[in-house]
Amino acid sequence: MMSVLLDVAIKSSVLLAGAGLLQAVLRRRGSAAARHLVWTVAVAGLLAVPIASALLPHWSLEIPLAPAAHARATVAPAMHADTVAASRDTNTTPATAAVVTAAPPVTWIAAAIALYAAGVLLLLIRLGLQPLALRRLVRDSRAVTGETWTRALDQAARQLRLRRPVRLLHSANEVMPMTFGTRRPTIIVPASAERWTDDRRSAVLLHELAHVARRDCATQTLTTVTCAVYWPHPGVWWAARRMRVERELACDDRVLTAGTEPREYAGHLLEIAHSLGAARTPAIALGMARTRQLEHRLLAVMDAARNRAGLHRRGRVIAVGATLAVLLPIAVIKAAVVPIDIAGEQAAARTPAASSQATTATAPDVTGTWEARVLPDGRSVELSVRTAHGSHGTTVPLSTLQSVTGVDVSSARGPVTFTSRRDAGTFTFDGVCRSGACGGTSAFQASPTFAADLARRGIGAPTAQEQFRLAVADIGLAYLDELGRLRYATPDLPGLVRAADHGVSLDYLRSMASLGYTLGTLEPLIRLRDHGVDPEFVRGMAAAGYTRLSADNLQRARDHGADPEFAAGMGSLGYKSLPLDDLIGARDHGVDPEYVRGMTALGYKNVPLGTLIQTRDHGVDPEYVGGMAALGYKDLPVATLVRMRDHGVDPEYVRRLQQQGGGHPTVDELIERRDRGTDEPAAFVQEITRSFRAMRVWRSFSAWLHG
Repeated sequence: MMSVLLDVAIKSSVLLAGAGLLQAVLRRRGSAAARHLVWTVAVAGLLAVPIASALLPHWSLEIPLAPAAHARATVAPAMHADTVAASRDTNTTPATAAVVTAAPPVTWIAAAIALYAAGVLLLLIRLGLQPLALRRLVRDSRAVTGETWTRALDQAARQLRLRRPVRLLHSANEVMPMTFGTRRPTIIVPASAERWTDDRRSAVLLHELAHVARRDCATQTLTTVTCAVYWPHPGVWWAARRMRVERELACDDRVLTAGTEPREYAGHLLEIAHSLGAARTPAIALGMARTRQLEHRLLAVMDAARNRAGLHRRGRVIAVGATLAVLLPIAVIKAAVVPIDIAGEQAAARTPAASSQATTATAPDVTGTWEARVLPDGRSVELSVRTAHGSHGTTVPLSTLQSVTGVDVSSARGPVTFTSRRDAGTFTFDGVCRSGACGGTSAFQASPTFAADLARRGIGAPTAQEQFRLAVADIGLAYLDELGRLRYATPDLPGLVRAADHGVSLDYLRSMASLGYTLGTLEPLIRLRDHGVDPEFVRGMAAAGYTRLSADNLQRARDHGADPEFAAGMGSLGYKSLPLDDLIGARDHGVDPEYVRGMTALGYKNVPLGTLIQTRDHGVDPEYVGGMAALGYKDLPVATLVRMRDHGVDPEYVRRLQQQGGGHPTVDELIERRDRGTDEPAAFVQEITRSFRAMRVWRSFSAWLHG
């Protein structure tokens, strides 16, 4: 079951990622109908993937995973004395007793499956109850038989080339205009619809019939079922939201292509949302105007350059064919969880006396390949070893490798064979060198005494694989002696192997100690190494004036990108000896040397760092300042630039005004005109939406409509 869930999760994520990528491609030039189709076929594909995977032959992709119950049993603490006594009385071995007592009655996997099934059941029950809400709506409505409405319905159907019969109902309550029904499409209009003008009646019917023509009720039901089946997957809910947005935009596009004037249609949407937005709509019905989508839809309606093309049959066929071409390869790949037998390795670790024999008898395959490449500095070599268990790399001085191989690696050509002896074991390398790069096959022979040496020091006996990892990093007895000299706590075996894997080598240990960073245990040193804090970084920060930083502050500076180059650059521009928090703050807010130089070149010299950060946060950058200066607005105070930027007065806006014969307004006049939003439709929509939220919609809309 675990394999099935993992397989479906991976495939659904791949499918949704592909749909999201295609959505991004179509965002600029594609129509809303095309984007909605992308999400529709993706959602349908989510339901088809498990079925296709079950019916089609598959290619397995194995994912190793330790069994949960076995892992808990092997790491369980030693049994209590009475458990041991009981095992003796019943002729049961202690190991068997430990496994039996560690197994819980219900595993976490079973609990997760039960939680998933409960979520699916609840969502499907919710979906099954939706028709009851629709029946109540129909019961409280009456059929529309008036000639005015039937004529408008027939005309709208002809404009959309819709031949399916559609039932039109008039509700006794104030409900949002909505469409529902797949086999028998139904449109419900509110009680106040009797007072609608002919234009509004036509716009509403066109929009609702567009849902019928596009079969949006079927895709809405399909999406609801998919969300129920995949409810733990956040990507599915995001896809459902995108479908709702693109669906309404596609219907709006159909209304406009049918001849409705954009400004008039925007007014109808706005008034319906204002007067009926509080009315609830059943989940499987399609309401006309949701307030949360209103601003985006109004902007789209007023955008004359928008692609409003619908989809023809050929486009739908191509989309379905492309979906099958993507879906079939996804369906045949099957992720399979392969249990790892870790009992042997952990039992050997708990029995030091037998570890050396077990290492030889059950050692994993550590043969593999190796590569060595001389780095650009000409003094170091990047050495990597790959085995079936992973890839391990390290950087060594060129002189060290040359002394081991007996050849000049940087200029050698031809075959090379050498060995490298470490405390943990011996590597044998065979290969070929050419032009500063070498490669070939490798083998590792574990030292038969190393495990016992570590056990005597209280660390524990490593497995053969752990011994290999320690040998790659050259962590041996000298490393342990250095830890003792520097008064580090004796590490346990997992900590020592983790230090090897994360690059905390003997050189790193000594270099950091020479810089004053002796941290007591290996864990904080591993953390510094993981975050890229190396001796070069520490020396660079010290040269920039940041000496004696704590390990946490070093890590914080590195994480935020406040590195030596950044600190030195800011210092050269007059921002020397900044507190570390200020340096990090400047980096976080994008106030870097390039930004400072750009503002200085425009006349803004020696500006306090706090002011620069505020200026940067408000989007006032050299490009903005230079653009405004080129239009005649030079040497403005920083506060004025910020105010202009906050009100949306940018070079493009000023340039458009000047091209329209607006002359050279003052800053206050520019801000006032921009706030009124009389110069572009987008500004109107934003202002109307803000007014709508503040319940001042009528005054704002009326002023624009009659102005």
